[in-house]
Amino acid sequence: MMKDLLTIEHLKQNKALTAFSCLFIVVFILLGFWQIERAGFKKSLINEFDLEQAKAPKAISGSSSQWGRVYIEGFYDSNQQVLIDNQINNGKVGYKIYTPFYYDQDQAIFVDRGWISQGKTRNDLPNINFNSAKLRIIGSLIKPEKEVLAGDELLTSEWPLVSQTKSPSIIQEAYEKKFSDMVLILDPGSLFMHEHVALSPFVITPTKHYGYALQWFTMSLVLAGMFLYAIKRES
Repeated sequence: MMKDLLTIEHLKQNKALTAFSCLFIVVFILLGFWQIERAGFKKSLINEFDLEQAKAPKAISGSSSQWGRVYIEGFYDSNQQVLIDNQINNGKVGYKIYTPFYYDQDQAIFVDRGWISQGKTRNDLPNINFNSAKLRIIGSLIKPEKEVLAGDELLTSEWPLVSQTKSPSIIQEAYEKKFSDMVLILDPGSLFMHEHVALSPFVITPTKHYGYALQWFTMSLVLAGMFLYAIKRES
């Protein structure tokens, strides 16, 4: 009984330490549960992604949704292409190739024609030119994630442009047309396709979220242990 009273007295005397420890223990626990919630959300996205990818491609329309497989008939504009900078593939630095594709007279969308390696220097841009007539392309629609932009996303003023962003709403500023807010990723083996990068609905997987949750819970236990040890030493 006396020992319990002494411990309570020490807690009162160390209000700052107690408040700090309790606050961060609660925060760490909440962050752990938030990561578990994110993992569950990502699992539902995987199911949605798999369902969309299993469907046969349909003609693109206003109701086409993200990850949906579609086909489009129209024309590439190989004279005004964009290289998306700093794209890593199998440990190598390179670019994603965005090529404008025009269809239904006044519709435009950027087509992701795959990955290409960077030249020996930053000024040595890869040759991505090609000639194309009217054709049908097939692929999957994605909506690039919103990015934290720092300005000057378009690094060059001559074609092909080099861009730091994948966002069509930013890249389209270099064109006279309005583009779809989604990008079409060509199917592997498509005509004019460069190295294909596997399509994924997100970067951080559910497994990683569970790992982050474990880290937060572990940190809360460690902090609780350190707090109890500090109180015990002073009692």
